[in-house]
Amino acid sequence: MSLVLLIGVLAVGGYLAWGFVHQDSSVPPVTTSRATDASAQQKVEAFASAQAQAAQTGRAVRVAETFDDAELSSLANDAAQARGLPVNGISLHATSQGTVQGRAQAQVAGQTVPVTLEGVPVVTSNRVALNVTSTRVGSLPGPLSDQLTQQLRQPLELGQPITGFGQLHVAVADGQMTVTGVAQPS
Repeated sequence: MSLVLLIGVLAVGGYLAWGFVHQDSSVPPVTTSRATDASAQQKVEAFASAQAQAAQTGRAVRVAETFDDAELSSLANDAAQARGLPVNGISLHATSQGTVQGRAQAQVAGQTVPVTLEGVPVVTSNRVALNVTSTRVGSLPGPLSDQLTQQLRQPLELGQPITGFGQLHVAVADGQMTVTGVAQPS
């Protein structure tokens, strides 16, 4: 009888551990490619081009660029790599609630663990960034999980600084994020 009970407890424990390690994310998978990366970079460059045009013409230039989930994911992967974060395969989804949800894989202590996050796009210091408000890390010991969570909670800057702009705003809708601003002549 106790052997059956022990097997039952082990089976339930194994099922719960497997479920925790293999968390199902509600974030739809996003596929990035060289084309989406190039498209995202081109949209980021549109802000620099508008600033140059405003400086040349002496007139304000309005810019509005909309990034889809694949372009956002591409920018986030570039930013994570530039910061040396131990995450890859970042997949972001802009929601109709004005947030961005994401998932990724983290490499910690020789293990690959799933990470889910949620954040709010913000404009700070002439940069568009994802202010991460919550994270969940798969099965890691407390100190390692805490260290990774702390790294991921820092704002993730998307693209290059946007200087010389007034009225810089970011808006989020289902599947897309729009950045608008007015380049001021210098």
